[in-house]
Amino acid sequence: MNPCRRYEESLILYSYQEIGRKKAVTLQKHLSQCGRCRGYLRDLEQVSRIIERHHESPSDLFLDIEQIQRSGIKPNSN
Repeated sequence: MNPCRRYEESLILYSYQEIGRKKAVTLQKHLSQCGRCRGYLRDLEQVSRIIERHHESPSDLFLDIEQIQRSGIKPNSN
C-alpha cells in the first residue's frame, strides 16, 4: 500500500521510533484519518518483525518474503 507522499518518510521514522514528539503527534492525527498511511505502517511493521525474527538465522527469510508477496503487499514503486 502506498502512503501519502508527504508522510512517507515520517512513517518510516515512526516505525523505528526515531521521530520527534511534535512530528509524531501530527502523524498520529493523520493516521487516524488516512487508511492508506495506516496500511503502509502495518506493512512496515510486518516487514520489520520478519527481519528481526531472521536476524540471527536468515535461512527462512526468503520463504517469508515469498509469503508476504503472495499476501498482496506491494513494494513502493515511487
